[in-house]
Amino acid sequence: MDIDFWQLLASMAGIAFTVGFIDQIRITYKTRNVHGLSMMQWLVFFAASAVFTAYYVHLEQWLMVVVSIFGTLCCLMIVSMIVKYKET
Repeated sequence: MDIDFWQLLASMAGIAFTVGFIDQIRITYKTRNVHGLSMMQWLVFFAASAVFTAYYVHLEQWLMVVVSIFGTLCCLMIVSMIVKYKET
């Protein structure tokens, strides 16, 4: 696997962006409070992450594929918590 500087930089940015999702998952799971979360925003994040995953598979950039799959799963978890915990 040959990773150049720009791929490494993009991977680090993708990881940093995705790590931000982890705290949102933790807080939402702990508090079960989804009041301030936008379903539309998280659906857009989910769709964008899924498309990026497909794009990186096409480019055979496997480090970014892993990062994008993780981001997609994080977004899916948050969307599912919004559905599960929203007040009816």
